[in-house]
Amino acid sequence: MKKIVYLDGLRGLAAFVVVIAHFVQVFMPSVIEGREEIRHFAFEEVLAETPLSLLFNGNFSVCLFFALSGYVLSWRYFRTGDRTILYSAAIRRYFRLAGPAFASVVIAYACMIAGWGMFDDVRGLTGSSMSDPFAADASLLTMVKEGLFHTFFTYGAQYNPVLWTMTYELFGSLFIFVFLLLCGRRRIRFILYAALVCWLLDSYYLAFVIGVLLSDLQHSGRDRLARVRRPWINAVLLAAGLFFGSYPYIHPAGTLYAVLLWETSNFDFFVFYHVIGAGLVLTAVLNSSRLQALLGSKWCAYLGKISFSLYLVHFTILCTFGCFLFLQLSAVLPYGINLLIAIAVTLAFIMAIAHGFYRLVDAVILDVLSRWNKRMFIGVKRAGKKRGTKPVAAGDQAMD
Repeated sequence: MKKIVYLDGLRGLAAFVVVIAHFVQVFMPSVIEGREEIRHFAFEEVLAETPLSLLFNGNFSVCLFFALSGYVLSWRYFRTGDRTILYSAAIRRYFRLAGPAFASVVIAYACMIAGWGMFDDVRGLTGSSMSDPFAADASLLTMVKEGLFHTFFTYGAQYNPVLWTMTYELFGSLFIFVFLLLCGRRRIRFILYAALVCWLLDSYYLAFVIGVLLSDLQHSGRDRLARVRRPWINAVLLAAGLFFGSYPYIHPAGTLYAVLLWETSNFDFFVFYHVIGAGLVLTAVLNSSRLQALLGSKWCAYLGKISFSLYLVHFTILCTFGCFLFLQLSAVLPYGINLLIAIAVTLAFIMAIAHGFYRLVDAVILDVLSRWNKRMFIGVKRAGKKRGTKPVAAGDQAMD
């Protein structure tokens, strides 16, 4: 079975939005922080308070990553019932995530040791209160522990802040495999889905549950999602998903998002609406041939291929090369023109480095794990061929 290209495309677009989100966080921080005194442009208030925030809502994109992981890590199992897929994917999951992620930590650490970190030098111009990623512990041992352990088991992200998602990715993936191994296609799983939704209502892990549920509904026997496969229903789902996904970073009081609040304590509306939005958007994509054609286009497919690499390397490049370029141009150019040039040049550099990272790191690790998988499960594959069935390997995408 081949990869689902249009879901790769969706992942790629989400990764690109994360990149834009960090440009905004560094150079237009009032959009994220809501402080008027650090506002550089009049339109920043509009960006912060309207659905235009979709252009830089990185947290919503992360929720899409998680929902996609739930869907893609389970769909082959629901279609075939082959538990070998789950064993294979579970054994390789840590290595699939840790290899590229650790490489990105090493790069960030090397930049820090070389003194290339420039974020602290530009924050006086931008007003951003984001923590300096190059103020981390310079110990080599600490870096190794962070890159191989804390990043995946304690939500650590000391050298490359985007890696806060890796613990969710690993634990969420392992939860999927355990859930499927225990419940399989038993009817009780639908009761467990309901219980998990209630338990994880404002947690990022809810996105994984939604992804698995959508995969189950579509691939476990008949396609139950087909019951709502109507153009107008898809339009409503997409519009609602994008609206929820644009839930702002600033407090929504006084904005059109205020209607989404209710009286409660210790409830994370920010996570809840982004997760629900991700689930609705994914449902719309799964039911829309037009969206699938758009997301399966050559450019989106390419973004999907390098999405993990793009996600891993962009922040370090932004806070080194991007900030350095902005600082140099600030002496001769006004803020707006400086920002446009810095974004354009830095984005091009990020894309080039992400492509190289994919070719030299990500693709190599994929190949090694694929060969390892074939050796480990060769007996199962041969047995499958004798029975006349085609064995299916688990997916290899990092964020799937």
